[in-house]
Amino acid sequence: MEEVTAERSPATEEMSSHLFCTAVSEEKLQEERQKSQRRIFGSSRAFLALDIKPHQSHPYQEIIQGRMEEHSERGRHFLSQGEWEKAVISFTKAINLCPEKMELYVKRAEAFLQLGDFQSAAVNLQKACSGSDPPGEHIELLATTYYLQGQSLLEQMCPMDAMECFTRAAELQPQNRHYHMHSICCLAALGRYAECLGLINKQLEEEQGNADLYIVRARLYDQLNKTTLTYQDTQRALLLDPQHQEAIKMKDKLAAKAEEAKDKAVNLAIQGQLPDALKKISYAIENSPSTARYRIFRGIVYRKLKAFSPAVDDFVWAVQLCITESEADFQDMQLHKEAETQLILTYNDFAVHCYMKGFYQDGVLLLNKALKGEKNKKELYINRGDCFLKLGEVTFALADYQQAFELDDGDWGVRTRIADLLDDLGLQAHHMRQYQQAECRFSEAIKKNPLLPQLYLHRAQLRRQLQNNADCQEDAITSILLNPKSNEVSPTLMTFFPGKSLEEVLRSTLATRAHSLLERSLKNLAREEDITKSA
Repeated sequence: MEEVTAERSPATEEMSSHLFCTAVSEEKLQEERQKSQRRIFGSSRAFLALDIKPHQSHPYQEIIQGRMEEHSERGRHFLSQGEWEKAVISFTKAINLCPEKMELYVKRAEAFLQLGDFQSAAVNLQKACSGSDPPGEHIELLATTYYLQGQSLLEQMCPMDAMECFTRAAELQPQNRHYHMHSICCLAALGRYAECLGLINKQLEEEQGNADLYIVRARLYDQLNKTTLTYQDTQRALLLDPQHQEAIKMKDKLAAKAEEAKDKAVNLAIQGQLPDALKKISYAIENSPSTARYRIFRGIVYRKLKAFSPAVDDFVWAVQLCITESEADFQDMQLHKEAETQLILTYNDFAVHCYMKGFYQDGVLLLNKALKGEKNKKELYINRGDCFLKLGEVTFALADYQQAFELDDGDWGVRTRIADLLDDLGLQAHHMRQYQQAECRFSEAIKKNPLLPQLYLHRAQLRRQLQNNADCQEDAITSILLNPKSNEVSPTLMTFFPGKSLEEVLRSTLATRAHSLLERSLKNLAREEDITKSA
């Protein structure tokens, strides 16, 4: 309370004496206190120091300061000599004498650290950092203490307590990545992988060029069986540091798992268990997506299962993987060739599947893709010709059949397709009274396949209409020679030879001549095939 310094008037003093008639002066009270002390303590002067004012100096304080410095110096000496327990005792004595000196707590913490008593060291450093503006080195030392304590607890299989220590260290020094990483290790030890991923992702937002972070996340993904993500992060780490040992180990681990899965897939495929084989080879690809031969194998399995779209995707992937190899060797070239071949076969099989379902236009599109990569496969032209024929594109169909014939003129399936198509064109021309064009079509058809009896019959009918009786009868006899049991040919033949029986016609000179011409035509055809094969 503030002192009242105003002068008191006589009236006021008189009033006070009337109000506080029993008031005792301050001098009188002090005298009475001293008497009381003498009565209780006699001549002892032990409590005289109680009356010393705070601002007054006293020899006792100098004694305390000296003893504190003495203990502190002794503690430093013990620290330098490695006598940690004695150092703790000395600094404790110094702190008892001067508890407000923060440096003493730091020194005692150093001694506790040397003894491995991290908890006691942390308590002392907390005291040292309790001020309003603690020195940075004290904060750094406290964070390091928490870190060391966390490592010790982690080694003792106490991840929860260790994580608490690492978290405290990270709070004191957020910029120190090691503290965050050890917190992640503790979470991983507790199986809390999702939380680990959250912390790692935050770290990667700030350090995208850190290969260590990518490989840590790759391990977490591996624990969560997210194989594709594991592979991707491993590749990112290797791109940043091709010699990163942990990344190389992870890559080798993934490659070994992939090869093991591929071997199992092959065995399952041999046993005809294609769906199970597909699962295994897919797992192999997840572990090693850039291996072209895995893609090729899965594409083949897909093709056998008639899953053509994913098969095409795998073969296209395989082709691209082989192309992007920086140093393509002979094996890569072979894989590239095999992938392209399988891709063409898949396009063809897919087209055949579309043809069977009635999707002829889709079949044409697929075969167009196949023919871009392979122009010497007659089957591709034949199949596309079949699709064109169903679409009514006769000209395109004939062109494809002719191309297939040029590639293999010994293929009687191609010859028959061409002959049948020419026969249809001949009938159309005949119907439109384009007789000369019709005869040319029938003759071309017979040249392609002289073993089809209906071709001779159709030409015979045309020639009779043109009043070419000799050739007309010769074609009719050839038709019956090729198919003597046909119910269709025999009645028709009789119209060319009125009044004669079938036996008479077959014994005639004209029949002998027709038979001779047919044999000669077949011999010439066989000779042409032999020449083509030898060429």
